[in-house]
Amino acid sequence: MLPDRVNRILLISLSNIGDAVLTTPVLEALHRRWPQAKLTLMVGPRAVPLFERDPRVSEIIPYEKRMPPAKRLGWLARLRAGRYDVAVDLRNSLLPFWTGAPVKTQFFRPAPRRLHRSEAHLDALRRIGLDCENVPMRLYAAPEEQAAVAQRLRQATGENLTIAVAPGARSHLKRWKADGFARVCDLLSEELKASIVLVGDAEDRPTALAVKSRMRHVALDWTGETSLRELAALFERVALVITNDSACLHIAAAAAAPLVSIFGPTDPVKYGPVSPLDEVVRLALVCGPCEKALCIYGHECMNQLEVREVLAAARRRLAK
Repeated sequence: MLPDRVNRILLISLSNIGDAVLTTPVLEALHRRWPQAKLTLMVGPRAVPLFERDPRVSEIIPYEKRMPPAKRLGWLARLRAGRYDVAVDLRNSLLPFWTGAPVKTQFFRPAPRRLHRSEAHLDALRRIGLDCENVPMRLYAAPEEQAAVAQRLRQATGENLTIAVAPGARSHLKRWKADGFARVCDLLSEELKASIVLVGDAEDRPTALAVKSRMRHVALDWTGETSLRELAALFERVALVITNDSACLHIAAAAAAPLVSIFGPTDPVKYGPVSPLDEVVRLALVCGPCEKALCIYGHECMNQLEVREVLAAARRRLAK
């Protein structure tokens, strides 16, 4: 039986940005169950900015994989001193036992099911008896961040229909070809008189430049120019997001943006958009989804994916 009231909650989340976004339903479910509790979020340094203005989070503890021994001891002591009533660990470690929390998730071996990762994370809460029905992914941008993005977008695109395109991804195997993105952007610009905004983080700039240089029409390049929260605010305001399987996909899903997602080696059942209205574009090959870091063939799942397939998906999603 879960207590009606708790004072302190520890949520141990994940390191990568996209993975951390997929844990936000757990954060939302905990906040709904105990809205007055002080929630401490432990998350990887790259994902910290996602939650710095989140009203559900009282404290953030960055989790660094490679800490000097003295720093690690201090970090463990801080967790022990937190006096948490509830400890939820999405890393599946023994840390909840270290905290001494009366209510805690147990170390377990996940069942071999093809669940969406956001649902798999919620399983940790179901094991301690928490209701997890209809819990969305959600991110928060501050009002001033929302206003700044709205003004910049209005000045740049006017009343034009706006499409955000995220051609990057941390793994090169997840990236569709630059020529393909450029062709889709040009065709949508011509058909719909749409403004195209290229987005991503600073590491995606070379990929975005490769797309932009191949386009016949002008595109706005905001790659590396928005914070993660501003990116979420941008996605709330566009007519469509076209993206590879990347952090941008999950941020757009959390912003409830209309999505076309392009998949190659990864599994869209686990990592795809959550709305049934959204479109997934992928080649049905016997080797995929392989979910491997290296391709032993010719990366056909991305290289042979044609422009017409992505364009048709964009038209369908815009029509919905």
